[in-house]
Amino acid sequence: MSQDETLVVRPPKHEALWPRSLFEVGMGSLIVARFKSGGTRVEAGVFLLDVWCLGVKSAFYATFDRDAYVRDFRADYISRFDMVNLEPACARKLVEQARDYALDLGFAPHPDAKQAARVFGGISAAECTSSFTFGHEGKPHYFAGPRATAEQSRRIVLQLAKRCGAGNFHVTLPVGDPRLPPDPNDLG
Repeated sequence: MSQDETLVVRPPKHEALWPRSLFEVGMGSLIVARFKSGGTRVEAGVFLLDVWCLGVKSAFYATFDRDAYVRDFRADYISRFDMVNLEPACARKLVEQARDYALDLGFAPHPDAKQAARVFGGISAAECTSSFTFGHEGKPHYFAGPRATAEQSRRIVLQLAKRCGAGNFHVTLPVGDPRLPPDPNDLG
């Protein structure tokens, strides 16, 4: 580079963050941010992923000025959920594969996932060389969260029984939960 040339550093177009333990615990939020207007405006897509069973369990889209995104939103997620950087191409691949895994089991992505996916503009999942393995111990694993109703849990377990067959999936319910019989693989 000659003395007359100036090195121009452009802000990144995207960043992605995910929890270190996503595949160990089965669920976590993934953030993809797209920097607009020279990096002063940020569009963020947040995807709550259930990589063991339900795919894109929840999603939302939000816009921020850069300072609010970095100082408040991003910092809060990083501190609360031990999040680390992920290549944006791998973030897109992860969201799309989680969605496809769940669709194959009969579970649709959250209705807001399409809007949140707006942040993927300019990102190609094909550029990600990482591979992701869904399910837990080789099988889908439904883990009933504290907000799941008895009817929701019942529908999910019935769908797993229909799609996977008895003994080919796992279910975790809170201790003493009366939602399902002791062996949900017997449903059908």
